[in-house]
Amino acid sequence: MKHRLALFLYFPLMATCYNAFAEQPTANFCYQPILLPDAVSHLDINDPAIHINSNTVELSNNQTAHFSGQVEISHRDTLLIAPNASYNRFQQSLTAAGGIAYFNSDITVNGSSFAADMTNDKAQLDDAQYQFLAQAGRGYAQQLHASQQGLSLQGALFTTCPTTDNSWALHAKEINIEADEGWGEAHHAVFKISDVPVFYLPYLTFPVNDQRRSGVLLPKIGSSQKVGLELELPYYFNLAPNYDLTLTPRYMSKRGLQLKSDFRYLTEQHQGNMQLEYLDNDNEKADNYGARYLGHISHLSDFSPKIRAHIDITDVSDDAYLNDLGSDYANQSDTQLLREASISYYGEAVHSQLKVQGFEILGNYNSAYSALPELQLKSASPITLLPNVNLSWQAQYAHFINQDADITAADRVHLQPTIEIPFITPALEVTAQASLLYTYYQQTAADHISGVSTSVNRTVPKFRLHSRLNLEREYDWFGEPALQTFEPQIQYLYIPYRDQTDIGLYDTTRLQDDYYGLFRQNRYSGLDRINQANQVTVGWTSRFYDNADNELFRFSLGQIFFLEQPTITPENEDELTSTESMLASELVWHWYRKWYFSTALQYDIDSDKLIKSNASLDYRSSDKSLFQLNHRYSRAVSGLEIQQLGVLGAVPVSDNVQLVGSYYRDVTNHRMIDASLGLQYESCCWAIRLVAKRQIITDLELPIGNFTQTSKLDSSIGLQFVLKGFGDSAGFGVSDMLSNGIFSYRRPYLLTN
Repeated sequence: MKHRLALFLYFPLMATCYNAFAEQPTANFCYQPILLPDAVSHLDINDPAIHINSNTVELSNNQTAHFSGQVEISHRDTLLIAPNASYNRFQQSLTAAGGIAYFNSDITVNGSSFAADMTNDKAQLDDAQYQFLAQAGRGYAQQLHASQQGLSLQGALFTTCPTTDNSWALHAKEINIEADEGWGEAHHAVFKISDVPVFYLPYLTFPVNDQRRSGVLLPKIGSSQKVGLELELPYYFNLAPNYDLTLTPRYMSKRGLQLKSDFRYLTEQHQGNMQLEYLDNDNEKADNYGARYLGHISHLSDFSPKIRAHIDITDVSDDAYLNDLGSDYANQSDTQLLREASISYYGEAVHSQLKVQGFEILGNYNSAYSALPELQLKSASPITLLPNVNLSWQAQYAHFINQDADITAADRVHLQPTIEIPFITPALEVTAQASLLYTYYQQTAADHISGVSTSVNRTVPKFRLHSRLNLEREYDWFGEPALQTFEPQIQYLYIPYRDQTDIGLYDTTRLQDDYYGLFRQNRYSGLDRINQANQVTVGWTSRFYDNADNELFRFSLGQIFFLEQPTITPENEDELTSTESMLASELVWHWYRKWYFSTALQYDIDSDKLIKSNASLDYRSSDKSLFQLNHRYSRAVSGLEIQQLGVLGAVPVSDNVQLVGSYYRDVTNHRMIDASLGLQYESCCWAIRLVAKRQIITDLELPIGNFTQTSKLDSSIGLQFVLKGFGDSAGFGVSDMLSNGIFSYRRPYLLTN
């Protein structure tokens, strides 16, 4: 009896066989609770004894026992129920007939008869109907054979649809599963949709656990004006347990045949991936245009808890590659690609990082400086000089190179000690901070450039006094108990003026002056510009929370008041005069149940002009029912005014059908820039999506000023079909369709980040 019951344990292997080409079992899409016999609840997996209960039992020649009337045979976590059963001790066989039912923690099986040969460890069920308990999946087999070698189903059917839904099913003449290998194979398999044959596969393999195996993955089909008809057919190579390779031939009717590769690896200390996309000849380009490619490397090494290395490099053959062909590793709108490698050490006293960094600039933008290399050092934690008086420091050396710039090379050394006196309580925070910023530059000008200072020193003291108060009180929010906070803060910042006209800009740019930016100590990134300041910044934030600590309302307002007007020089006139008197605010209001309103603006008090603003009105009933109206404005982006108005939404037409659409308009230039419309049907076991999209194509090979005048529109249409449980259905929800960029939806609380 022990061997016979061991055969039953092969049935749970079918629980994952439907998830072909996936690394993990698919989620339960259509789980329907199954009523189990009361005896199942009394099973004990730790009980090695075999229990047989029946109304009557008859013994024949002391060899055969006949059980009849509600026969229940249980062992550990398995239960077999039948009207009658027979056990032959001499032949070591067990038979049951009259409609049997098998149960364990993973599966239930109903059949017309059962026979087990304990001598050869074999069992057979006829007319077997199986249903998984913890996940979607059911099926039928004319005969189900189980042995220690595996499981064999004759005349088999499998689907993840519920019992009353026959939307799709896989029919196979024979399915064999080898337990030790973790893989199954189907012979003469036919996919049927609503009992209509769709395609035939003479041979098919699939995993029955989380093991991987080489084979063809699901194809992708699409169409657009840029590439024409598009077909991708990936092939997966399971090279080793810790590394694999996927090769994807991509056919584009307009451009030709492209090969894409993705190599992944994972060890105890290292992980990463390498991608290469290669198109030998683009039919849409001239014959002498050359091959087009994209290469990407991402690597992370943890040599020890204190040492980490990182590499992130992307390279393309030409500026228009991403716009023309697209890629999984960069966005079509990217104008620069990062190239960076670093190694970091996190010591008990000092944190350090050595890195090399550069950018590949796409389009007719000015080339950027590369840091080859850059070394950063800083104190791991503050050093206590006196009670409540801390010392911290940071230092940096960087060598910059840009052969296309007026200053082709520069060395920069920066030292910055800081003394800080903090006073922190739950209600009050006061921090006094004094720093000394010393920077030395050694600069090399291009041969045709004169007047560049080869050696520049800059020493800048900085003093900052910052205070924040945290107040709160209980409040009535439209009849509901709520908590209101009031968080005023004030900052005094003093940085004397230093002439920086002789210093080039190597890694420095102006930062955005939102509400939080008003309290920055430097309004530039990098170290090449330190802004002059003798100013007081005042701001406050008020919040309302409900009794479950959900934020219902937040409003922030702040402004800089100058005790001394900044010195205006030709180098900073365009950057400072229009933004130094900034008033910034932010509002987030969950004003009624599922409605949200958020806005942020930056306003120049002196010139009485709006600098930047964004606003969004959101309704989110569920992931399948949402609406957003948004507006964005910026007075100057690369010298151009930007004003965009957008609307998007998802509407459930029925329980299974959703309509999703979006429309974005360039208000400044009076044109549509992006529009999408999608219709999706999704049931428990299958889904189909039709998406039409029209958007502006930006040609980065054109001059920057010609973008708005010469941009063309690209139209595309895509059809995606998924049999849930037999392929990758990730990202098929409406919320995924919006958040992954197809419809550019962003949740309200992310709008002002």
